Amino acid sequence: MEWGGRYRLIRQLACGGMGEVWEASAAGTEGFARRVAIKRLLPGHEQEPSRARMFVDEARIASQLHHANIVSILDYGVEEGTPYQVLEYVDGVDAERLRQRGLEAGELFPVELALHVCAEVAHALRYAHEARDAAGQPLGIVHRDVSPSNILVSWTGDVKLADFGIALARDRQERTQAGLTKGKPAYMSPEQVTRGELDGRSDLFSLGCVLHALVAGSSPLAGEDPMADLLAGKELELAGELPEDVRALIARAVRRTRHQRFQSAAEFAEATSKVLVARSARSGRVLLSEWMARVRAKEEGRARAVSGWAGSFLEVEQLLGGVVARDPETGMGVTSPGAPTGPLPPPAEHRVTPRRPPRWRWAWLALLMLGGAGALSPWRLARREDEPSQAAPVPVSREVTRPLTPEKSREAAAGSPPPAPVEASAARVAPREQASPSKRAPRANPRPARQGSGALAVGGEGALRAKVIIDGERKGHAPLLIELPLGEHVLELETPEGLRIGPERIQLTEFHTPVAPLRWVVPADAPLPARR
Repeated sequence: MEWGGRYRLIRQLACGGMGEVWEASAAGTEGFARRVAIKRLLPGHEQEPSRARMFVDEARIASQLHHANIVSILDYGVEEGTPYQVLEYVDGVDAERLRQRGLEAGELFPVELALHVCAEVAHALRYAHEARDAAGQPLGIVHRDVSPSNILVSWTGDVKLADFGIALARDRQERTQAGLTKGKPAYMSPEQVTRGELDGRSDLFSLGCVLHALVAGSSPLAGEDPMADLLAGKELELAGELPEDVRALIARAVRRTRHQRFQSAAEFAEATSKVLVARSARSGRVLLSEWMARVRAKEEGRARAVSGWAGSFLEVEQLLGGVVARDPETGMGVTSPGAPTGPLPPPAEHRVTPRRPPRWRWAWLALLMLGGAGALSPWRLARREDEPSQAAPVPVSREVTRPLTPEKSREAAAGSPPPAPVEASAARVAPREQASPSKRAPRANPRPARQGSGALAVGGEGALRAKVIIDGERKGHAPLLIELPLGEHVLELETPEGLRIGPERIQLTEFHTPVAPLRWVVPADAPLPARR
């Protein structure tokens, strides 16, 4: 999709609050192309003066900052009445997600990397706090939203501070209304919570909370009591597992009174770098890029292993006559909740009369089941509509449809005509209906959830930007990967046009993991209901 005359939108990266971010390509003459990020207001927000001013303020502030550790803004414009920013594209993830992906891959986030990331952010804050305009006047910038989700880390080791959307600055047009506080509570300084006077030391308090979160897993302000105690005069209680040198850094950064903290971002960066050098003689950037490479390698290895098992189970499911559909994006077989029962038809036009599978296949199947019988549980067995919901044992004499070579197909066709084709879809798309306040998503009456969680992926071009509603509660926008308790849930989508997809009952098992989730895919050509 084209945007702004010279940008081509590729895929949505994030959506929430008042805006969305897309990966895009900037095209020029002589074959010039560059990957960029397009940040734009969501439809409807451009009509709100306060939101529009905040968006312009963010662009104006960021356009005056040119630093290696700050995400650059490259362009600003208005397309079809919607303001947008063109940002530097950072090929990586935010620090919060990076730490979590490391844990999922069995790689703890090392203390040295947390120190390096925070030292780099401190350099960015030093530049922003000291920035001046063309006339040499201080811009008076305070970020006010320093948190792990606003720290981007590229796969090559770059660390960049992003999102100056609520930053305080001298020439800001939109001022915070009286009684309102902007920022993330778990990373806000006491003066920011009480709406006191702010300077750069407030951002350093937040950065100290970020360092604590990267090392210990959460901010020292997580929960309600820590901030209440801090405002009452008690210093924050830090995690017991912190190394002493890191504990001293954080304790100084998160002092209740500003004059007891680091007095500048330069001081914070220098102190953090000294602790890092004492711990390791190697470059923090090199350590970070090597660690991220290990995480990616493990993720890719697990994905390949899961893909291989999925291919084997696809053949098992076809042998058993189970419910299988093809994912339109990957071509892999996936379970499709509520899909029509029956065998998967051959991809070619040749379909033959069902016949009994060779005995050697049943022997192979028996060996596979003996080796890992529990792994078959996510693949539901085919059943007639009049059968009970519990999967009944499948007799060995069950006949299945299997694709043959063209020669064999012609031979079989000569003896008897092929059966009528059976339709297969990438995913069963439940009928859509127009959303209305009176027609809320029906809550599921799920079976008691088993202990643990499973992963659900909702996507497809037909679901882009749709609200994901699970068990009657809004969980975000598609595409979405979410973990839910094991068991039965009710899934619905609501498109930006106000149309409903679903409801659909899904069943999550322990085999639906983040790298092999249960997928609910809505293809681009899915029929839309007529507007009423």
